[in-house]
Amino acid sequence: MARNSKPRADHEGSVFFREDKKVWVAAITLGYDPKSGRRIKKQRYAKTQKEALKKLKELQELYAHSIHFDAGTITVDQWFDQWFDVYKKPKLRENTQVSYKKVMKYCTDAIGYMKLDKVRPADLQYIIYHKIGKEKYRTCKYFVTVIKQIFARAVQEHLIIESPAAHLELPAKPAPAEYVAVTNEIWTKLLGAKCGFYGWVMAILTVLVTGMRRSEFLALTWDSFQIDRDENGNITGGMVTIDKAMGVGDVDPVTKHKTIYIDKTKSITSVRKLRLPASYCRELMNYRKIQAEKRLASRTWKHPEMVFTTNDGRYYNPDVFSSLFSKICKEKQLPISLHKLRHDFATSMKSSHNFDFKDIQHQLGHSNIQITLDTYTHMEEKELEKIDDFVDERFALVVGKEKK
Repeated sequence: MARNSKPRADHEGSVFFREDKKVWVAAITLGYDPKSGRRIKKQRYAKTQKEALKKLKELQELYAHSIHFDAGTITVDQWFDQWFDVYKKPKLRENTQVSYKKVMKYCTDAIGYMKLDKVRPADLQYIIYHKIGKEKYRTCKYFVTVIKQIFARAVQEHLIIESPAAHLELPAKPAPAEYVAVTNEIWTKLLGAKCGFYGWVMAILTVLVTGMRRSEFLALTWDSFQIDRDENGNITGGMVTIDKAMGVGDVDPVTKHKTIYIDKTKSITSVRKLRLPASYCRELMNYRKIQAEKRLASRTWKHPEMVFTTNDGRYYNPDVFSSLFSKICKEKQLPISLHKLRHDFATSMKSSHNFDFKDIQHQLGHSNIQITLDTYTHMEEKELEKIDDFVDERFALVVGKEKK
């Protein structure tokens, strides 16, 4: 090299002839390895100088976006861990972190060993159809949402040129489950069920009058409630503030049990205040006396602030409550799920003809009105009959006149 010549800049590249191998070489430099301090080079071999120049152009185009050399060394597993710790963990609720990890695990279990720049769309599509399964549509949808974020970030950081997750396909969406109305008979059977949880009846009554999520009513504290009384001290009603949610986190390495925690509600719009009837508030005060008696009889009571607890005052695990609910429904032969009780609340509000969809959205704490419209309201048979009559009359008015 001449004394005054300068080394070529990264990505500029060069073509030269190797006497020892009798081949032309196209070479490009991608920067330095932070561990060894050595230059990172990519090379292609050719039989002629013309062919080598063509290969150099291909290398320059391939690395034109300053692709980081780690793309060829970092594995999917390593990148997923880095992405999650840096970009997601700081801003996700703990139970959402658990959900992210579950769908990420499908990918890392299948292709975690692969180099990041070697992942192809077919690798990810195979996971959707064969590792998760077509019957788990919601999990597939969640997987696509998360995986797209991960690989999009890899593109932004110049680890790869384009995302292999950009055009993933979902399996066919299953038909919605048939709506089952929650009748008064079902409510009565739920309230009359015998179980080991002393707060069972109060929990069911709370869903009955508010339509709360499981995570919300299990996170209620006594200061969440405002009880109104008249001048004689008689309860006239009340208010409940919903601003917390209970979640299930990762397994604690010491106790070997999943952690239970209290966090913010699902979204900002989930924070709300709801009116309560006087009859419910009276039941709540009677229930508080029962809890106080249990607390006095117990050696320890870890969370005196909580409305719903285990028999010794600990947080009541949301998963345990769901299992208890399912068990009782099976014993009583009730064709419902816990979440269907929220559906029923929305449907009852709509059927009363006293509320619009914004009222229902506020009551249930939905982040947007579309969720209310798409998921939680169903027309009862009487309403469908009214529509049928309306359509018949409309048809007769128009078509009947034409016939005349």
